[in-house]
Amino acid sequence: MKHHVKRLLRRGVAAVLHTTGLRRLFRARRGGVPVLMFHNVGEPPETAYIPGHMKVSESRMERLLSLLHRSGFRTLTVGQMVAALRRGECPADRVVLTFDDGYKDNHDRLLPLLAAHGATATVFVQTGPMHGRINWLHHYFWVLHRRGPHALGEELAARLPGAEAQARLRALPRDPVAAEYQLKRVLKYSVSADERDRLLEEIFLAAGGDDAELARQVWLSPSDCRALDAAGVEVGAHTVNHLVLSSLDRDTQRAEIAGSLTDLRAWLGHDVRSFAYPYGRSWDYNEDTLAVLRELGLESAITAMPGLNQPTTDALHLRRIAVGEDVPLAEILCEVDGVFDWFARRGLNLRS
Repeated sequence: MKHHVKRLLRRGVAAVLHTTGLRRLFRARRGGVPVLMFHNVGEPPETAYIPGHMKVSESRMERLLSLLHRSGFRTLTVGQMVAALRRGECPADRVVLTFDDGYKDNHDRLLPLLAAHGATATVFVQTGPMHGRINWLHHYFWVLHRRGPHALGEELAARLPGAEAQARLRALPRDPVAAEYQLKRVLKYSVSADERDRLLEEIFLAAGGDDAELARQVWLSPSDCRALDAAGVEVGAHTVNHLVLSSLDRDTQRAEIAGSLTDLRAWLGHDVRSFAYPYGRSWDYNEDTLAVLRELGLESAITAMPGLNQPTTDALHLRRIAVGEDVPLAEILCEVDGVFDWFARRGLNLRS
């Protein structure tokens, strides 16, 4: 209920400030650089199984790029932003666009839009799919698209040991969106990774899934990564298999992060200095993760925690704002102008 009220209030404030043009008055007091987080661009049939909240249409992305340009904003990569912040600069007319996971549409659909608007971005790539390996989350999305959350939850409950996980899987909310959210949380945090991965792979294969073919259709290839890099789009690391890093021991975390860096260096021909935490909440990584990032020489790491980035922001705890097709453009522009950060600094947090 609280989140629903916040969302209504946030959207009402955004609509008024955008319609009247008053949102621009907040820009000079913005106090940091905003980073927007996306995943998929467009709706090619190959990505029909990926949830809608991870997508933004080409027309909407084009409209956003146009509005940002007309409002006087210019785009930076994460690496460029970090360099500016280290110089003590906090430009009020800059915004960063990021795209997680490394989907093929980031090359095929996003890159032409960026080029048409003179914009740039950072694409964070998980490299396992480039080797034909799909992680549990996409096995889950793929099967969920075909079965629905309640049928999948019941099938997993019948196969999983552990009374608590079984009970939660059999007591999913009736609303499909809420049910999907709870099902994913159970699989992320309440089931052993080995058991979860094994069962989802079994269900995926039994339903006709094919890792290598899905990877070929949905993810960037090494040549796509090189094309993005050559066009001035920063390619950052996002581990090999997109696992919850805090659930892994330090050596396994190192293998996940170093493995993605090795892949990207081989494909691009140069070092990669920017990293995005899989899932990106503060509980999804830990002190071992930070130590590994420092050992490997990464200059920045970005979360999915909302907020703006200032010269004083720790470069391994950068913040960004998740947006998608369902977020009104007025709300996105108010985030970019620093409206909601201004309210948050005064004790009124309108973000979910």
